[in-house]
Amino acid sequence: MNRQHVSKCAVGVVAFGLVGMTAQVYAQNVTPFQLVGHVQSFTLDDPIDPFSSAKLMVNGIQVTIPKNLVIQFPAAYFTAQQVFENAQGVSKKYSESGLALNDKFPPLAAFEVTIDGNAIEGEYRAGLVSISQQSLNTSTGYIHQIDVTRGMMCVGGSPTATACGTGDTRIRLNDPALDASDSFAGDGRYGKPNPLPPAVGPTDNPDSRYPDPRFTVDQGNPTVHALTGYPMCVPRAAVDSECPASNRPPENTFVMGTDPLISPVRFGNDTIPAYPICDPTKQAPVRVGDHITFAGTLARDSDGTYVSVHTLVVDIGIYTQPGIKPAYVTLEESLLGTRGPTATCAAAAECQDRLKVEGFTTDPSRRVSVYAVDVVRNGTPKVRLLHSTEKVQAVFGRFRYVPPLTAAALFDINGNLKGATRELMVRIDDPNPLADRTEVPDVPKAAHGLVPGIYVAPVGEYIFPEPTGVQGGQQPALNFQCLAFLINGWALPPGLTDIRQLDPWPGVASPTFSCMN
Repeated sequence: MNRQHVSKCAVGVVAFGLVGMTAQVYAQNVTPFQLVGHVQSFTLDDPIDPFSSAKLMVNGIQVTIPKNLVIQFPAAYFTAQQVFENAQGVSKKYSESGLALNDKFPPLAAFEVTIDGNAIEGEYRAGLVSISQQSLNTSTGYIHQIDVTRGMMCVGGSPTATACGTGDTRIRLNDPALDASDSFAGDGRYGKPNPLPPAVGPTDNPDSRYPDPRFTVDQGNPTVHALTGYPMCVPRAAVDSECPASNRPPENTFVMGTDPLISPVRFGNDTIPAYPICDPTKQAPVRVGDHITFAGTLARDSDGTYVSVHTLVVDIGIYTQPGIKPAYVTLEESLLGTRGPTATCAAAAECQDRLKVEGFTTDPSRRVSVYAVDVVRNGTPKVRLLHSTEKVQAVFGRFRYVPPLTAAALFDINGNLKGATRELMVRIDDPNPLADRTEVPDVPKAAHGLVPGIYVAPVGEYIFPEPTGVQGGQQPALNFQCLAFLINGWALPPGLTDIRQLDPWPGVASPTFSCMN
């Protein structure tokens, strides 16, 4: 998931090379900004309106969250009003987000917010917002114990321990019960479903907030997976037919199939053993002794603090038989330039037409295609093939696309301007790419209800116009008019669909879509 962050930065305030810029000093109406810091306060302007604008304070700066803005969480999207609506326990009781340090019941650890926007005559207006409990916060360790009755695991530094010990961390997947529309309704996607939170009670039990339903695993794309992208699971019982022990042979690198896999010369000509007993239509279980990397949010139950996990990667390599379905893929990293028509880029700005996508596949013999996922108001997601070239890799199963600096990622195959997308999709060619304007595939299903061979994730980072020439001059505004989902509106299934243009617009005036830089 860490696939969820609009932009990554390790400092508090960044204004593209200059800190503390003001519109008055440079006699300009629009000044770009990026803020990264803790959520100090968070309030809605109209709690009844599902598209309500809001005010958010970070680093002592009040930022306007425009009406219709969709906030990105690690594996979910919410409007500001939905952030409050989906809070639970004491946070819901007191109409708070549960994310702000100034809340009556503040979180166990501060939540980080990343905001890209423009300051308009001194008012900070957001264009992109993401919230997590530190976007770069991850942990690693060995699984020492798995409690199949609760789905709880103990993780620590010893590679040989087989029981919870002093200093171990307790972790549990934040995996809500699937709804009635899913063939595995009532179950979690990757393990036991979340338990019900404790009641608020007359004493305002603060643990009634956990597990937080806004920071879950991605139940549509495997955020619980092996290094190669194969979906993993936490066994629900000693014998779990959907998470079979037979899918974990003794080796930590193997092929699910009848024939051993020999990696190409550049990968060492290693022979990867095959295990015909494995079933590639089922997830593979984690087990005691696995080394894992995980990310999540701090939570608390009657036994104390634990990590409520939304992303878990197991350090094993599971491959599938070449050319045989199903196979699996993940999208780990992406960036997208926001340059529209070249001629419109300001003379004192550098506008980039770049695309970079990186991930892993369980079938390195097959090509992975990269698509933009275009969504309009009241519409359904439609894919758009992005023409790119594959780079030679040093890791067997990794793919990376870094086309020339004229990626044309904002255009369709006919040269029509479509704008920057919110999401990208990678897909194992089947064997041919999908035609433009095809809907995102939702069948066939495998691996406990996942669609194999595709992975959809938000763009990891946007490259906005940057200043050129002598430093100290006017900074180019962030060109949000090139982000189609902000200016044309967006659909957020299965909830809100009629999401319109941001209001107020994070620029001088509300433009029509032209993608002029």
